[in-house]
Amino acid sequence: MAKPPLPLIVKWRDLAQEGRFYTDIANDFPEYTASQVRHYCLGHSGAKAPGPLQKRRRWSDNPWLQGGKSPHALLDEAKVRRVLDDWDDDKGYWGHPAGHWAKLLKVSPSTILAVRRGDTWKYLEHPNVGRKKGR
Repeated sequence: MAKPPLPLIVKWRDLAQEGRFYTDIANDFPEYTASQVRHYCLGHSGAKAPGPLQKRRRWSDNPWLQGGKSPHALLDEAKVRRVLDDWDDDKGYWGHPAGHWAKLLKVSPSTILAVRRGDTWKYLEHPNVGRKKGR
């Protein structure tokens, strides 16, 4: 994906500062993913760009914002379940690579891998979480 121009990064940061969710901001700019918006708003990318940087864990005081309820959620529960249901018992491995799902769902491959490892969406307790080749 293309790197956003500086004025757009500033706009994203201003919108996030006003309380808009990264997913909502990304919906207004469909050529960019919510993950990109988040990275630029947090300063992981474009740290020297102007505009207010977001503090990590803006909603850390609310433990009820799990999964799709989180303003940081890039996926909803139905999409996460589709990814986790992709285990192929005959192959003993995932039916499709993380890159396939990432492209299809417009997120980064690391988002898909975090779901598969159980780093995110843990509360679903899906039987395929943490599965590795041969298991």
